[in-house]
Amino acid sequence: MATKINSKIVGYNIVKNDVNTKAPVNKQEFMHEEIERPEELRGYTYKIKTPLSEHALYITVNNIVLNGETEHEQEYPF
Repeated sequence: MATKINSKIVGYNIVKNDVNTKAPVNKQEFMHEEIERPEELRGYTYKIKTPLSEHALYITVNNIVLNGETEHEQEYPF
C-alpha cells in the first residue's frame, strides 16, 4: 500500500510495536527459484531532497520483470 505525501517532511520518529499489543502479521512473499541477473533490468531513479542538506539524494531501484509483455507482468526489486 502506497501513501502519497502532500506536504514537506519536517521530522520523523520510530514507532515500536508494544509486546502486549498484537500487530498484524504481514505475509511476505519470496521467489523460490534462483534467478541469474538478466541482461537488462528496469530501473527507476528518485530524487529525494532532505532537510539535513541542500543537496538531493538520488536513489535508483532496479527491478526484474517476470512474465514481461503479458497481462501477468510483475516487477520485483533485484
